[in-house]
Amino acid sequence: MRRLAVVSLLVVCGLAAVAGAESDKIIESVKALAGNCVSIDRSVAAIHINEDGTYDGSAATGAKTAGRVTVTDGKASFRSIISEGAVPLSVENGKEVLTFTRSDGRGSARMQRVK
Repeated sequence: MRRLAVVSLLVVCGLAAVAGAESDKIIESVKALAGNCVSIDRSVAAIHINEDGTYDGSAATGAKTAGRVTVTDGKASFRSIISEGAVPLSVENGKEVLTFTRSDGRGSARMQRVK
């Protein structure tokens, strides 16, 4: 009986999390992503996306990155020298957030848009 209660609690918590999550926004063009973003994850980082989709970023450690964001069918993706992946745009607590997720599963970075 206790096991059933634990499983039920996990299911309810999981459903609540899904219900509270906001879906990804449709991105009209790469120009809509232009501007500055700052990390809302554990590390301090910043990125600037240009209107043509090229971007430059840096971390507090001094590490630098550069690449390009493209938009196809309302969804964004990125490609840099060392990685590529998806860049969904969502709204969290009223703020726009880009999540750079590597396609190889080796990490992601959540960046809040500050325009």
